[in-house]
Amino acid sequence: MSNRVVNVLAAASVAGLMFTLFGMSAGTAGAADPAEQVKDRQQTMKKLGGGMGAVAKFVKNEGATAEDAAKGAEAVLAVSKMDPKKIFPEGTAVGVADSAAKPELWKSWAETQKYWSAVQPAAEKLDAAIKTGDRAQIAQALGATSKTCGSCHEDFRVKKN
Repeated sequence: MSNRVVNVLAAASVAGLMFTLFGMSAGTAGAADPAEQVKDRQQTMKKLGGGMGAVAKFVKNEGATAEDAAKGAEAVLAVSKMDPKKIFPEGTAVGVADSAAKPELWKSWAETQKYWSAVQPAAEKLDAAIKTGDRAQIAQALGATSKTCGSCHEDFRVKKN
């Protein structure tokens, strides 16, 4: 896994841990306003990224404890179990609030679901690796999970500057 990916994940960990620690969650089910749905999705993705970042900090021995990594993996697993239709409701593509979701995400929904369905098994492997305490195994599982997430981002999210 490149240092850039690990650094991005680590930077996202603070926000994700805040959501995890303070019990905030993205409840997209009740949000009818597309701008609110985008905001909810972004909070959900920050939770996932924050969890990944906490694990990355543990792997890199940057002050995160095994407990922090376990909580991070739990956050990743929780998001992976969410319904993608609730996270990505139609009508929330680029142009709605500050959405970075390309319209192709909905035009290729079968592909989107394929990507999303790969996240949970990767998150489960990450969670299992955390329980071993073996940093090398955790790093490998983190890399695989990151690659799974990145594949979808590559196809369906506008690149960040």
